[in-house]
Amino acid sequence: MKKHILLASMLTLPGTQAMAVPFNVLWWDSTQSYGAQNAPELREKMPEYLSDYDGGSTFSATYVRSRTAGALATELATNSYDVIVFDSTSSSSPYNAADLAAVQQFYQNNNRNVLLDGSLYIRSIAYNADTVFPGPGGGMGVLTLNSVYEIANRGGGIMIGTDHNCCQVDANAMLNALIPGASFSGIAAPSTDGVFYGAQLLNNLEATAPINVLTHWATEGSQGIPPVGAFTDFLGNSVTLYSQVDIASTVGGPRTSRISSSWQPGAGSTGVGDDEPPPPDDDGNGNGTVPEPGILALLGIGLLGMLVTRRRQSV
Repeated sequence: MKKHILLASMLTLPGTQAMAVPFNVLWWDSTQSYGAQNAPELREKMPEYLSDYDGGSTFSATYVRSRTAGALATELATNSYDVIVFDSTSSSSPYNAADLAAVQQFYQNNNRNVLLDGSLYIRSIAYNADTVFPGPGGGMGVLTLNSVYEIANRGGGIMIGTDHNCCQVDANAMLNALIPGASFSGIAAPSTDGVFYGAQLLNNLEATAPINVLTHWATEGSQGIPPVGAFTDFLGNSVTLYSQVDIASTVGGPRTSRISSSWQPGAGSTGVGDDEPPPPDDDGNGNGTVPEPGILALLGIGLLGMLVTRRRQSV
């Protein structure tokens, strides 16, 4: 797996994504051992998938499995990351005050995009053929790529993933340190009665049909429910958590979220049972985001350089 690999070039042509380096991702696995079901080599498949994507030009992911208090604080004091993924499915929390303070500092350093996933645990476990990562039709690999990319492309932040309410303690310890009062809860099963909003998670870096995700979720039908609604983070700032996908546990029943985020999803919705991906969102890359000011400046410099070159050639 690659770590802290730098690229010297930057592509700034219109319609492309400008990046000076791969996004550095820390995949922090605090999930307690459930025997062979969640062996480290299974959990590591997910960050490896990130690092291997596109020859390593988009992500450089580091996997750490630890339930040692203080280890996270040491890691964050030593290395720099754009995104932290907390793979957190435990009935107890391993974090101490230093760990939580380190993540608060990471968040405070403008890494304030948050994505909460109540289905992450079953994404790569030894259960049946549909829980072998990257999942049916590669859907869970695409969901992972697009989720992490959306956070990174928005400026950096944190993804917290867990399972149902048996094992959300470590996830909620981290989430409550950032957004007090926002917690994963409950246990929910998937059905065909639901929708994905926008295309950020399904058609971004790569595309997958909603049915691939639903097939995976249905194979081990118990997920956690992430929080949605208005909250205040530990800094005193207002934060709204929006659902990215709502599903009823039974057809006709009340719908609850499976994934929520601190940004609004794109326009439109796609049924969870659809066998085609939704069309990309309005920027043509599935995310509908506005380029950072620095990227706009670089685009302007590039266009200016092209005009100067053409002018010189015409003289």
